[in-house]
Amino acid sequence: MLLGDCTLPIKQVSVFLDNKPGALSDVIEHIDKFQIKIFALSIADAGEFGLIRMITEDPDRAIKNLEDADFILAKSKKNTEVIVILITENGKVSEIAKLLADEGLNIEYGYSSAVLIDGKLAVVLRVNDLDKTEKILLKNSIPILTLEQIKKSFK
Repeated sequence: MLLGDCTLPIKQVSVFLDNKPGALSDVIEHIDKFQIKIFALSIADAGEFGLIRMITEDPDRAIKNLEDADFILAKSKKNTEVIVILITENGKVSEIAKLLADEGLNIEYGYSSAVLIDGKLAVVLRVNDLDKTEKILLKNSIPILTLEQIKKSFK
């Protein structure tokens, strides 16, 4: 499951919403309408607004369809690029957090996913330096997933 020298970060879809009943279902129904699978979902409350982050099977198509429907998307690098890791015996969350902290890396946010590979859960992380994080994880035999590997786990 370990990848080669360099993988691209996974593009996530981030949508700003009013914090009111039905707002989340509107986004999810819209994505469902275009038959785009969602592999991971995070919902963050920010008072009157919320931020929905998703890993989808086709982020570019999801973004285009949501923008065409006038949803407001977060487009900063912090809201669009993440790394997905597989939690294994040699890569527990506590050990990964310590490993990254010891290297001066900050986990800005993270969320779990619906991705299960060989009985192991994938976790989505946004770290302040994705390239350095990737190198450290690979050096320590922590599996990093590509979007293609995630898609295969859902077939």
